[in-house]
Amino acid sequence: MNPEEVRQLVARAFPGDDVTVDDITGTQDHFEIIVASGSFKGKTKIEQHRLVQAPLEEALEDGRIHAVKIKTIVPDSSQMRSDKQ
Repeated sequence: MNPEEVRQLVARAFPGDDVTVDDITGTQDHFEIIVASGSFKGKTKIEQHRLVQAPLEEALEDGRIHAVKIKTIVPDSSQMRSDKQ
């Protein structure tokens, strides 16, 4: 899978949120995924990472994706307001 395909899968689960994906080995099966979402507020890191990993389960199970490094960000609400002004 290429990074854009992975990004699209994750982005469907987080509409309107920031999702970036990088191929960290050049082999198109190891990815770093960064998601900034207000939906993470109040959730543990494990819960956040499970939400990001969920749309990738099929690709992880069938081997198209070998490994993912996930970073989740809960945007600061005051920052989100200033960004939209």
